[in-house]
Amino acid sequence: MNGSLPKALLLLPVLLLAGCVSPPDGDEEQAAPPAYGGEEGPGRFDGVAADRGERGGPVGGDLQVAVVRTEATANDTVELMTGEELSEPAGDNGAVAMDWTSRLSITFASAERSGGDVVFNGTASYLHDEGSYIIHSQDFTVLVPEEGDAEGEEGGDGFAPYTAGEDEVLAELTPDEPTADFSVAIADVPDESGAERYEGGLTGRYIRYETPVEVWGHTVEPPMDIIPGRLCYAEGPDWHDVELFEQPSMPCG
Repeated sequence: MNGSLPKALLLLPVLLLAGCVSPPDGDEEQAAPPAYGGEEGPGRFDGVAADRGERGGPVGGDLQVAVVRTEATANDTVELMTGEELSEPAGDNGAVAMDWTSRLSITFASAERSGGDVVFNGTASYLHDEGSYIIHSQDFTVLVPEEGDAEGEEGGDGFAPYTAGEDEVLAELTPDEPTADFSVAIADVPDESGAERYEGGLTGRYIRYETPVEVWGHTVEPPMDIIPGRLCYAEGPDWHDVELFEQPSMPCG
């Protein structure tokens, strides 16, 4: 899924609640996906990504951004979308109209074990016609479920975070060369066990693309900005075929 999503009108409530749905496929008014982040476990925007050092994100290019939304749009794909300025209220229910446009698409092809690392192979596509976009190794986090109560730990409630062992630029995307394959090795990820596996072969583990702290001058701040940005994965030479659920708190299987 490496093309730009069509612009779509969504209704974004002024007061947003937890939960989410997949982006609409056409120019239709739909109930908006409420904001995700803040206090919601592995989707929360804590200091893990912000404090890990160099990161990727957009470089240059003039773009007016009111809100940002990063979420799964297929069982192997995460997209970063921007919303244009809020319009006048769309009705008497306190909703406002938003126009969403996809700016970045990341599609994974495999997640293969290499010693203590898990190597994720994928393709990134830049969908804006100005500036460039950096994909960096520190943009990705693996979240592994932990037993017991891990509240307050990095990564979110009940999840242990794992990041890349190397600090490196994986790809630089431009309007002239908007698509590139990449590989990122997430270090020291515990081995999967058969006891973890659910129907479809998944283990409840996530690969998360960390939304940049700033995109085109807009500071990303949940709950207005929606940033789960994660997918279920299972180790192997091919990506799983379990379909997305209609809520990114459990995006698949």
